[in-house]
This record gives sequence, C-alpha cells and structure tokens, in this order.
Amino acid sequence: MRTNLRAFAIGILFATGVMGVAYSIVSAGATTLNEESIQAYAAENDLHVLSKEEYDELLPVVEPVEESKPEQKEAEKEESNSNEVATEEEKEEPKEEENKPFEIVIPDGMATYEITALLAREGIIEDDKKFDEYLEDNNIATKVRSGTFTMKKGMSYEEAADVLIK
Repeated sequence: MRTNLRAFAIGILFATGVMGVAYSIVSAGATTLNEESIQAYAAENDLHVLSKEEYDELLPVVEPVEESKPEQKEAEKEESNSNEVATEEEKEEPKEEENKPFEIVIPDGMATYEITALLAREGIIEDDKKFDEYLEDNNIATKVRSGTFTMKKGMSYEEAADVLIK
C-alpha cells in the first residue's frame, strides 16, 4: 500500500515537472499584445478598432427615471383635480388610448437595469428598481431578451416579465 502511494506521488511530481517545462518553452515563444500588433491584425482582417469614446457614443442612451418628490405629487394631484371639469366622454378616451398596446424596441446589448429604466420611462411599469428586484427574486433577470415587444402602460411586473422573457 505504501509503495503504491509513493509511486503515485512520484508520478504526480514528475507530471507537474514535465508540464512546467512545457509551459516555459511554449510561453517563451508567445508574444505580448501591443497597440501596433492589434492595429496590424485589424488591418489584415478588415476590422475597425474603436476608441473608448467612439464605443460610448454607439451605446444606446438610457436616462434614469427620476422619482418625483411628494410635494410635486401633491401639486400634480391638485392640478388634476382642478382639471376634472371635463365630461365623462373626454375622460374615457385618454384611458382607452393609455391602455392601447404599443411596440417597444429593446436594442441588443442593453443591461437589465437599462431595460427596466426604459420601461419605467415609457410608463409600462411603475418603478424600475422594484422591477429589477422582482426579476432577481424570480431568477429571470438573465432571461430578459432584446427585440420588439408589444406592451401596455401600467402592466404588472409579472405581465411585463412574461413578455420580456418569451
């Protein structure tokens, strides 16, 4: 038993030594990347190298949703109460239009938090942070896809998530 264990240990040490020598031989011939070699590779393969600034310009712009202060909400409520002189027909028309389905485009490469901010800005969901938490809690944050989706304003988190992951 001891001789077998010693033979096994010697075999592992020998294999480690051989791999170390092979690694040092192979890595000695490896070249390091520098800007000139990257530019040469890009030219050979008809590729375009972007600077950080150019890359940032190509990314979609998603503005964070600003939460309104309670004072602003009260002022908006008072203003809406004073405007309620409209007839019932006028009140029903905007609600029908508000719940009318519309298409929203989610570009490739958007992060989940950017998508939820976009949905909140469009009025599809109420709170982007709570929707992020909902997606994380249900382990579906990584399943959100890009594309064109038909959604309505004021959807529940469950409804919005179902649309985004199918």
